[in-house]
Amino acid sequence: MIYSEILYSKKISNNLYEIATFFPQKPQPGQFVSLIIAGEKEIPLSITDYYEGILFLHVSPKIYDLIRDRKKILIKGPLGRPLKLTVSSILGIAYKDLLYDILYILREAKRKGINVKVRCIECNTKEFPKADDEKADLIIASVPKDMISSLPKEALVYVRWVKMNCMLGVCGVCEIKENLACIDGPLIKVSKIVD
Repeated sequence: MIYSEILYSKKISNNLYEIATFFPQKPQPGQFVSLIIAGEKEIPLSITDYYEGILFLHVSPKIYDLIRDRKKILIKGPLGRPLKLTVSSILGIAYKDLLYDILYILREAKRKGINVKVRCIECNTKEFPKADDEKADLIIASVPKDMISSLPKEALVYVRWVKMNCMLGVCGVCEIKENLACIDGPLIKVSKIVD
């Protein structure tokens, strides 16, 4: 855990804020961090980007209200299973603001020269080309739970609908079909969680 200095925070849409903070350890694509509000709660957060020692996070107005007056925040991580980017093409599928759950993975893939395309459902991005089909070596997605069954079985889905308490696989609260979202995920293959 580290107390991390907030460099800036800004509103980027009606229901999203971006926070930039110093963070010494580069997270791997697919990992997440946990924001610790002392005496209150621990909140898992997807990583939006990481560049030259700066961690970028996107948070809801509710989370932003908890930290808006702070100069430093306590962050635990990186956590979760890293994703190996050893493919030649990636398709990202996202619904609305859930694009931010997979944005760091897509950006890192693009930096490595991997062909990245996106299918946004009720969202827009100019950062990546739009996908015409679902053909890719790797498919990652962040969609609501009720949309998971419509994803290809080999896709990796960002599990965000289970509660995570310890973030270390000890408590078992985040178990979904014998997978612990906090250590086996947050990206888990659709075929492992959908019948």
